[in-house]
Amino acid sequence: MMWFIEKLLSLLTFPVKWFWESFERYKDTKSVGKIILLFAGSLTGLVLLGGTLIWCTSYLLSYHIEWVVIAGLVIWLYAYIKSRMDNKKADMAADVSAADPSSAEMQAQAEKGYPIMRNIMFQTLKEAAADIGGLAPRLLQEIEIPGMHYMLANGINFYQFQLNKADPRMQYQPADLSEFQALVQAVCSRLIHAGNFPTLGMQDCMDAYGNWHDAVCVDVIEDVGNTFIIQAVFTTPAYTEYLHQKQLNRQALGTGGPVPDATWNK
Repeated sequence: MMWFIEKLLSLLTFPVKWFWESFERYKDTKSVGKIILLFAGSLTGLVLLGGTLIWCTSYLLSYHIEWVVIAGLVIWLYAYIKSRMDNKKADMAADVSAADPSSAEMQAQAEKGYPIMRNIMFQTLKEAAADIGGLAPRLLQEIEIPGMHYMLANGINFYQFQLNKADPRMQYQPADLSEFQALVQAVCSRLIHAGNFPTLGMQDCMDAYGNWHDAVCVDVIEDVGNTFIIQAVFTTPAYTEYLHQKQLNRQALGTGGPVPDATWNK
């Protein structure tokens, strides 16, 4: 019902709004005559609209009250359905918001976690670089990718880093990169378990299928010419489910082994 009243008031006050909008255009020209005519026109329009509305209301109430009742019921029905639809949309939006953090929240988490992950990967790559054909970084800034610190996808923060290759002419195959990923993961896990980052309080994470995952996972290593691109993730339930679904996809394509579960023998 409120939207109908708002529409009615908007129609009734249209002449006044029209006057002030026109007044803003003519006030700088000091055209007093035009301004007076505008005021007279808007006042006439207001009187005509108001008088017509009052006459129609009085006539209907006096001679056709049934029309008023029918119109009122129709307006109420439309307002009721619109209200229900608006409430449903609001509930759906609330459910989506509760199930998946907003982009702003994820970006805030990513910004906060980036310096921590950068330190972890810096120490990891310093130790593992020589074994994967890379140059050990000397400064934190050497592993940063300007403007591409992280990527947000599937409710997961994928942190991105680079490592210069010792021999830029060397191009590594997918099998080599998978081996490098496992090697870097092993070094990272050993450093965490050895207490090299005591203030972080990170713990291994068990997924919904009974499998344990390291607190930090090296998700992928790519060869892009002169450098390696490394993506790393703080393990979360969303990430473990992502890994499980990726393994299912590999199995469906015949490129992966058995789907890991609590009884899986590595």
